Amino acid sequence: MDLPFETGEGEGEGRGTLASKVLLVDDEPVVLDICVRLLAREADLIVSPVGSAEEALVLLKDQRFDVLVTDKNLPGMGGVELIAEARRMQPALEAVMITAYASSESVIAAFAAGASDYIVKPFDDLRVLRAKVRAALERRSERVRTRDGAREMARQAAVLLDAGRDAPEPAHEALETELRNYEQAVRMGHTGTVAVVGSAEAVKVLRDAEFQVVELPPYSPQLESADVVVVETGDPQWHTLAERLQGRSPDVVLLAGADADLSDLLEAITLRMDLVGYGQSNAARVLPEKVRMLLMRRGIQRAQQRLTAALDTFRQSIATPN
Repeated sequence: MDLPFETGEGEGEGRGTLASKVLLVDDEPVVLDICVRLLAREADLIVSPVGSAEEALVLLKDQRFDVLVTDKNLPGMGGVELIAEARRMQPALEAVMITAYASSESVIAAFAAGASDYIVKPFDDLRVLRAKVRAALERRSERVRTRDGAREMARQAAVLLDAGRDAPEPAHEALETELRNYEQAVRMGHTGTVAVVGSAEAVKVLRDAEFQVVELPPYSPQLESADVVVVETGDPQWHTLAERLQGRSPDVVLLAGADADLSDLLEAITLRMDLVGYGQSNAARVLPEKVRMLLMRRGIQRAQQRLTAALDTFRQSIATPN
């Protein structure tokens, strides 16, 4: 039975959340039963199990889900196609792919469709599924918090500007300027520095898309000050580079060709890198879209910091007698 007061991104926003909803899809009844039993131990999860993509799509039309967990090989529509269609229907949905027949091609296809994680079965530890679902829910929650925080900050700025008409003109102008900058960042803030390691093709694609791009060797200290670093799996030092940049400033995008090693891709997923399939017909579209999304997120964060400072200054100017 579904609990009331659920919330999602889209319909039903703002009503609060008592439980998270997981849509589980597998055509093997035994696997489905095990997964349901495992996730049902979590009191705050509502699990809806189905045996086909077609059944899943019926539920997705009428209900909001937080996470989709699907097997790759299904009768009829496959798991990759299901993820793509589910994400089209519910863009905020997190998707996790499960397969017993892992390949580099299937990993790339899953991430291109919108998956954010990948599990190879049989699981060495059944708890891995629960951990992956929890991680997916946390990613979704972080997006919701960021979005809601952005809206609240813009609302506060508008209210303060209206209430503080008699504030000193410099503070008033500074807040208005930062509010405009913030709104612009939310709409289109994809400026920043992109560093590319080991791919002349990626450099050309990103420059053609009008990004500010520099090509750097993997040992360059400049990589740590870039906003986004793009590296190919074909670069023999990508593992070392990825580990070095973990916890540092840049977002790291891994370009994976069809001949990429499966263990490399699974390691990249473990490292929480952004994975982009490359060398395909849509490469010129996929990579710029990913980089634009990452830069936009960074632009919003920076604008939010500046707007917070302007709000504090404005509040102080109102509170301080002339």
